[in-house]
Amino acid sequence: MSEDAFVFPAMPKVNVVRLLGVLAEAQPGQWVAPGPVFVWLVEEDRDLYVDWEPDMVATLERAVGQRPTWAVQINYRASRRDEMMTLTRALMRSGGVAVDDFVDHVWTVEEIAADALVRGGRFGEPPVWR
Repeated sequence: MSEDAFVFPAMPKVNVVRLLGVLAEAQPGQWVAPGPVFVWLVEEDRDLYVDWEPDMVATLERAVGQRPTWAVQINYRASRRDEMMTLTRALMRSGGVAVDDFVDHVWTVEEIAADALVRGGRFGEPPVWR
């Protein structure tokens, strides 16, 4: 089963495209990073917030200070979380936030770098309840 994470980098989109060109193999309409981890740029007017709960969009808007118009969508298998995390850290080296399929939370750079536990889960992996 595959999972999705959305990264909202603080760097300009042109720099993200350049970085993806270094970190992943360009293919028509996407990049493929080692793992494999599949990557797309998604725009607000073309599928960015499809299937998002309105509360999560509002939480993201509050965290960013505005509604982001684009993001990097990363699709990966849970067994490839390490590869996804490597890519996410690179995309967020200048700041930004991210969301994942598991925890209704806007993840900061610091939380991701620390592999922080929020509501029983870490970025990119499902919560574990004991």
